[in-house]
Amino acid sequence: MNVIELAPLDSGAIYSFIALLVGLLGLTVFIFVKPIPSNAKYLTLGIMLPLMGLFVFTLYQSFTSTISWDDKQLQVNIPLYSNAIEINQVDFAQARIVNLIKEPEYAAKWRTNGLGLPGYSLGWFSLNNGAKALLSLTNPVQVILLPISLDRVILVSVIDADEALAKLHASALPKQAID
Repeated sequence: MNVIELAPLDSGAIYSFIALLVGLLGLTVFIFVKPIPSNAKYLTLGIMLPLMGLFVFTLYQSFTSTISWDDKQLQVNIPLYSNAIEINQVDFAQARIVNLIKEPEYAAKWRTNGLGLPGYSLGWFSLNNGAKALLSLTNPVQVILLPISLDRVILVSVIDADEALAKLHASALPKQAID
């Protein structure tokens, strides 16, 4: 099994998560202090606690994100959007390193289903070139682009883009028969 570790969150993205959690906690406390019916307070608690738990889970899982593949499928292990893709839909030979600052056609244009925080983009996005992409981006410079169909790609930030690309291209080589 081949594995590529994705780049962890930088400090700006971590601070964004913390600010979001503090804001949700502050809103929950404000609603509990405000004189409203007790049913509304408990309904708020029933909504806010799972929401805060979801963001904590996303923050935690973002540090263990990987892409792995074997002979049958490619597994994208990212928070909330983990995905298994049949290996015959993945074009390893067309994988490449993308710098989103120098190549803005691959930058996210619209978030269709995902999370966008300063320093972290996660989920399904439409790109400037019209393609749809599954993103897990923390660094716009060290990005791997992996086509998975005609109009869909995976864009992920990795720790070492050259090493990741070498692993992906090695999987594209035809298998040699053993004599």
